[in-house]
Parts: sequence; structure tokens; C-alpha cells
Amino acid sequence: MTRYNFDKELNRKGTSCIKWDMTESIWGKKNLLPMWIADMDFATPKFFTDALVKRVDGGVLGYGCRPQKWYDAIIAWFKDRYGWTITQDQLGFVPGIVVGIAHALRCFTKPGDKVLIFPPVYYPFANQVAYARCKEVDCPLVLKEGKNGEDFEIDFKLLEKKIKGCKAMILCNPHNPGGRVWTRTELQKIAKICLYNNVFVISDEIHCDLSFVKHIPFATVNAKQAKNTITFHAPSKTFNCAGVGASEWVATDKTVHDKFATYLRGGEFDGGHYDSFMPSSIFYSEKGKEWLSQAMDYIKGNIDYVEKFLRDNFTAQTIELSGKVIRTENEKGETEEYAEARIGAKQLIKMIRPQASFLVFLDFRNLGLPQNQLVDFLVDKAHLALNDGAMFGAGGEGFMRLNVGCPRKTLERAMTQLKAAFCRKYKL
Repeated sequence: MTRYNFDKELNRKGTSCIKWDMTESIWGKKNLLPMWIADMDFATPKFFTDALVKRVDGGVLGYGCRPQKWYDAIIAWFKDRYGWTITQDQLGFVPGIVVGIAHALRCFTKPGDKVLIFPPVYYPFANQVAYARCKEVDCPLVLKEGKNGEDFEIDFKLLEKKIKGCKAMILCNPHNPGGRVWTRTELQKIAKICLYNNVFVISDEIHCDLSFVKHIPFATVNAKQAKNTITFHAPSKTFNCAGVGASEWVATDKTVHDKFATYLRGGEFDGGHYDSFMPSSIFYSEKGKEWLSQAMDYIKGNIDYVEKFLRDNFTAQTIELSGKVIRTENEKGETEEYAEARIGAKQLIKMIRPQASFLVFLDFRNLGLPQNQLVDFLVDKAHLALNDGAMFGAGGEGFMRLNVGCPRKTLERAMTQLKAAFCRKYKL
């Protein structure tokens, strides 16, 4: 078995890399450690880059087409990992999932239609709804305390109200940010509500291969729902190859498939460049499974590290007043009154532990900082470039999204900078 080295730090500066080469222009600051965009700092597996080199060595960079092995690899991957049986005539190609969602909105809705999303959620959803000239309908998620800490949940009573009159819904499965993997029961409830209200579902499942718990494709929860859903999937996040521009979509209903395929073909939106069909063809294999298994173990270790670091370094002793008045006599026989107090512990910076992906939603709400001050604290004091939680919509205030898809040393540097900034700010 090949052992992969995820500890190796790569110098990505000067490689036309958004994560490292655009941080200064976006934040207007030098020397920020970029821990933001969902792009891992792990080397793309060598078995893939070797195949790219071999292809280029062929000497001709002509038009690319979908080879049979592209279909075969995707079909086998879905069957093996999710028990989802799909056929070749249910598959299609788009160069990116946001691109696919943009086209799906234009194909299945018209300007003025209402489209529901679940904020805080991946911010391009709201952007694409606006660009399609549709009306955004928000059904905010609820943050609740569970056995494994805080996590996002769907308010189904609110969903039943909000979805009235909607033409479509964009589902993030698993959810980003927060990394929530929706259960079968939750997905069945969503499907029932959407079917009753005749709402078409666009399901973004780009993070599903990075799930630590069982992922269930939305289109598989209900035979009727499969006729009312288009699913987007890609190897880009999973195998760190977003720059190649390769994604796939699945529609098991012929009418839905043919409508979208015709739309894409009409604008020549379904073509890929020379190397677009290589990622799925190569990564959805035994070698891909082996690399992914090791990557997931490493990412889990990084998540564990952050969780422990926050608990060990940002937990403060607190005094809480119960509201109960205690009366006692002093040495002089005089009656004194005071409020009953309890000494406890409060974690000032914590996190939502993701059930999928390498993205961690950090919770700074206990610091009581307005969002703009929180962002300034992270940028100006900790010298970190994180995604602003507010950009994900309602419920994202007080949070920042941290990318832990990096070598441990990089993550340790980020956490050390955060602790140092915290100690300076609060004079500890």
C-alpha cells in the first residue's frame, strides 16, 4: 500500500493559486496565513499528476471528449459508496458545480420565481439566485446543542411555511458551512414537503465523499423525489483538483435529464477541456479510495487538534448568578443579603464539529464582538485569512470558517497566532 505524506508543506505562492496569491488583494494586508477557500494544501495524488504528464507528453492538446471510462468510473463509485445505481444516460458533465447550479436555475426556473435556501449556507447559492433574477427565500437553520456539541438543524415547521409558492430549492448535502450530514429521516421530511408543494430540488453534494458518517444522496430517499431532483457531484474537493474544472450531474428522471442536457447542449455548456474528464476517470478507483482513506484520517486528526486546542486554551472560569437571594447574619448579628453565585467554565472560542469535509465553523459569539470587530481581530491581530461567517447569510454572524485541509504544522501556526492575538487583546 502506498503511504501518502500529508505533513509535507508545499510552497504554492506564485503559482496563480487563489488561496495564496489573492489573499493580499482581497484582504488588503500582507503576511496573512490563508485558511479560507475550500482548497486543500495537500499534494494532488501523484498517480493523477503522472497521468496528466503522460497525456501532455502525447504532444497534442486537442479537443477533449467524454471517454467510456468516465461514465464507468462514476457509475461504479456511486454504487460502491452509496448503493446508488445510476446509468450512463442519467449522467452529464459541467465544468464546475456553481456553474451547474447557475445553469439549473436558468433551465428549471424563470425570473421572478422563488428559490429557497438554508442559511447560513455556501454563499454562491444566494449569488446565483440573484443572478438568475429569482427571489431568494431564506429558511434559516437552527443551532442546537446535541450529544456531540452544537449543530445545525432544520426547522421543519418554518420550512413548511417558507416553501409555499417556491419553484425550486437548493439543498447543500452535506451542508457547508458547519459540515452537517443530513440523516435519512431529515431528507425524507424535506422530500415530502417538496413533493407536496411541487418544488424542484437542486442538490449540491460536492462534499459527500468527505463524510465521516454515512452520506445519503437526496435523490435516493424517495422514488418520487428522484423524478424531481438534479444532483451535482465532483472530485474537486475530495481529491484537491478544483483547478482542472470537472464536475458531474445526475438526473435519474428522463424528462429532467433531457431538459437539462438539451439546455446545456444548446449553449455548448456541457463540453470540457482537454483534461476535464481525467479526474473522475482516475480518482474513482482503488487508488483513489486508498488516498482518500488516508486523507480522511489526517483531516480527522486536524479537526481533533483544533477542538482540543480551543478547549485547552480558550476556556475561562466564570461566575454565574442564579437569581436566588441568600440571607445570613454577620458576626455583629446583622442580616446580610447576596445573590447566590455558581463558579463554572465557559469556552470563549469553540467550534461546530463537522460531520463532513475539512471546513470548520469556529464560534466566537462568547467574545461578544460585533462582526466587523471580529473580522478585524482575526485579520489585524491574528494575521489569519478566514471566511467571514456573515457571508453565509443569517445565522453566520459570530462565526468564521477555518480550512483545516493543510499540513499539521500550518494548522499549529494558525492556532498559535490565534492564541497570541487573544492573549494580547485580553491582556492575559
